[in-house]
Amino acid sequence: MVTIKQVAEEAGVSKSTVSRYIAQNGYVSKEAQEKIERTIKKLNFIPNLSARSLKTKRNQLVGLLLPDISNPFFPLLAKGVEEFLQEKGYRVMLGNVGEDAALEEEYLKVLVQLNAAGVITAHDFSEKFPELDLPTVVVDRVGHKSNYGVFSNNERGGFLAAEVISQAGAEKVAVISGPTTAVSINNRFKASCDYLKHKKIPYQEFYSETYDFLSIQEEAKVLLDTAPEIDSIITPSDIHAIAYIREILTRGKRIPEDIQIIGYDNILISQFTYPALSTIHQPAYDMGAEAAKMIYEIDSGQKIKQKQIELPVSYVERETIRKAVRVLER
Repeated sequence: MVTIKQVAEEAGVSKSTVSRYIAQNGYVSKEAQEKIERTIKKLNFIPNLSARSLKTKRNQLVGLLLPDISNPFFPLLAKGVEEFLQEKGYRVMLGNVGEDAALEEEYLKVLVQLNAAGVITAHDFSEKFPELDLPTVVVDRVGHKSNYGVFSNNERGGFLAAEVISQAGAEKVAVISGPTTAVSINNRFKASCDYLKHKKIPYQEFYSETYDFLSIQEEAKVLLDTAPEIDSIITPSDIHAIAYIREILTRGKRIPEDIQIIGYDNILISQFTYPALSTIHQPAYDMGAEAAKMIYEIDSGQKIKQKQIELPVSYVERETIRKAVRVLER
């Protein structure tokens, strides 16, 4: 096994310099950093994380707790987290916790026992575990009391979805809210409803309790049976929109001529559906990378310039809206 001494000799620096670089504790010149990085890759050196934790009280491990990795939005977010942290020498432990509070607690206990550098989570558990000594960044579903958070402009996203539908000639709209436990989804749902109300466009509110594709299909059947006059649908995610597209086409209706529909997230598959899904782009990868950067800065003792980071959203025009619209940026 390669040792710190061998890395130091190969890089032409002292052992203490290599130790400071690995522990991220103390000054190391940029030139020395580059030499050490090249040497570590060349020799395939694996730092002793346990030894580092004895010095810094933290291990180079970050927990990533997500609600549902079957939703394609979250793997892209996870990729942003992992790629940033890998470059910094950290490892990521993924927990697919869903809405299971007991499972979430188990993951948190393990992370504390391992002296983890921190946790990135889509659920703010700070009120439930106020004494938890674990740096935490909430991503996507950031609450009003979240200390550190990275999220997209959900109000703008909800506004854009309603504006696009409106300018495309919507007359009777279904606005679907995702699970109401997520503040971000509630915000975009409210923004869509407020816009339609302001424009005096008739709309009905519907609530979805799931992101499971098959379950959403059942919800789509109920909505289309109870509100057959609907000509436009605003969904809380691309998963919802894709499930609705299938059900609408199964009934022999045309998209967008009979019913137009807009998604949210802009997951990769949305451009390959038929017809291709018009949607609101949410920068999942960037959200993950920004959250990872924040955890890294906290762990390395850097000053956090911005505790709450809001990223922009945008409209992606494809084929499920009746006509091309020009959305004015505000």
